[in-house]
Amino acid sequence: MKIAFPEESLDNAGMSQNVIGFHYTLKNKAGEVLDRSNPESPLSFLEGSGAIIEGLEESLANMSEGETSEVIVRPEKGYGFRDESQINVVSKAALPADEVKVGDFFQAGGDQHAPIVQVVEVDGDDVKLDANHPLAGQDLFFDVEVVEKRPATEEEISHGHVHQADQGGCCGGGGGGGCGCD
Repeated sequence: MKIAFPEESLDNAGMSQNVIGFHYTLKNKAGEVLDRSNPESPLSFLEGSGAIIEGLEESLANMSEGETSEVIVRPEKGYGFRDESQINVVSKAALPADEVKVGDFFQAGGDQHAPIVQVVEVDGDDVKLDANHPLAGQDLFFDVEVVEKRPATEEEISHGHVHQADQGGCCGGGGGGGCGCD
C-alpha cells in the first residue's frame, strides 16, 4: 500500500476522461471512521466532473484498477479551510422548522444548489448557522481500492456523469431517469 499526498491540480484538457469505480473508508486524524462506501456497490465517478473532492480525484486518477492506497487529503484539496464569515445569526422564525436544535441541517434557500447550513447554537429566538462543510479545515484519511477504470463513453462525457449500463443505460432508465439527461 502506498501513501499519496496529492499536490498537482488535475487538468483534463486534452486527456481522455475515465470512469473510476472505487471503494473507500474515510477516517479523521484520530482514526475514527467517518464514512465508507457500500461494500456491494463501489462509488463511480467521471473524471473532471467535480463529483468528488479534488485531492481524492487526483490520487485515484493516478492509480490502476486493483490498486489500493492510503490517500491523505489536505484541506485545500478537500473541503477547504474554515471561514468564519460563513457563520451567521438568524431569527428562528426564518427557518423552515418549528423545532430547531443544535446539530440540525437546513438548506439555505429553495435552489437545489443552495448551501447546506448547520445549527451550531440556539439562544432564545436567535439561531447561529454555520455554512462551512463539517470537514472543512481537516486532513482527510482515505483507504481506497480502485475496482474499475475504463474510458468514459461519449454520452457520459456529454452528460457529465457516469451511466450505469447494468441499469438500462443513462441513469438507469435510458435518459428519463430524472437526472437531467437528454
